[in-house]
Amino acid sequence: MKLRVLPALAIFASLLFSCDLLTDGPENEEEEFSITPEVVTVPAEGGEFEITVVSTQSEFDITIVDNWITEITRSGDRMKGETFRFSASANEGESTRTGIVSVCTNEGVCVPVVITQPSSTSSTGNKSFVHRNIGFRFTATWCGWCPYMDEAFHTVADDPSASFDFVTFHASTGYPLYLADGANLASYYQVQGYPTGVLNGWMEIQNYSTTSVTVTNIKNAITEFDGKFPCEAGIGISSTLDGNRLDIQATVDAVPGDYLISAFLLESGIVEAQTKYYTSGGGGTINDFVHDNVARKTITSSPRGVAFEATQEEKVFEWVVLLNSAWSKTNLSIAVLVLKSYGTLSENKTNTAYPDNYVVNSVIVPVGTTQEIEYAE
Repeated sequence: MKLRVLPALAIFASLLFSCDLLTDGPENEEEEFSITPEVVTVPAEGGEFEITVVSTQSEFDITIVDNWITEITRSGDRMKGETFRFSASANEGESTRTGIVSVCTNEGVCVPVVITQPSSTSSTGNKSFVHRNIGFRFTATWCGWCPYMDEAFHTVADDPSASFDFVTFHASTGYPLYLADGANLASYYQVQGYPTGVLNGWMEIQNYSTTSVTVTNIKNAITEFDGKFPCEAGIGISSTLDGNRLDIQATVDAVPGDYLISAFLLESGIVEAQTKYYTSGGGGTINDFVHDNVARKTITSSPRGVAFEATQEEKVFEWVVLLNSAWSKTNLSIAVLVLKSYGTLSENKTNTAYPDNYVVNSVIVPVGTTQEIEYAE
């Protein structure tokens, strides 16, 4: 393998005339040639990223088009997957820049990996957003140990220094407060039993009957998350209610790149019987148990998030939700989450079975109110 640095124009011309690549034919049915990922976003201040190449028959060359990208290390082998780590310098220009790392086999098959980097002086490159953590609590009314995690989540949410909100998903079919999309997400996050907590779509929070232990675990996870992941997006929400029609507008300001957005309608203050087990032994039913932040409806077309691209301009989303007349309108709120692929931060992923994205930022706002995007000073 060779490492070359060439002018961008020459590489683009080469790629333009080699696009008879990856054709289906008998001669290459057994060959695998893949690059992951093919699109990378690096922070304005610079950083590292990596790509993995699998080429089961052909050797390949790596060509770096732009001098602000340098190769650092390589590991593995091409048959099973060879990983290349690169470093990108800070972008001190006034606009977003795009770089190319070209991967070409000896047979002329070329795939460009596109690297995008916002400017450190752009409209979003020099902004800092107030970050709020989000916890998912997967639960059921029959679950006797679930009230302990409920108490722990409330305790952390009541601590302003934690910047923590939560969404409650009742994911057990056939029981009160069940939401099918809650079961969908429980499967998505490999939930094996109730209760299970997930912080920022990133780390599992285990339950303890001594709630102070769970509280400490949540706060420690928040501290660890904040040290590993920059907050690259801010979210604003406004909504108006007319009868049973709810009109919602969400505004996202983010570092340019690819993201997902998901939104849920929540209801608090729901009185519903809840089983509880006691550490001293036995259990019982709490008939007047109050359930908060219960996911009643998925607002976006998918609970897992809908893809969008952030640019220098704010992105605006609009939704209309028809309310169930049984829901208490005064206790409804809207949760909006922005998620992003781990990308260059993949080494911070805590569970390989989890999705390949984490929650960059989140906001929960009562229905009928407005929350502007919050920027940190």
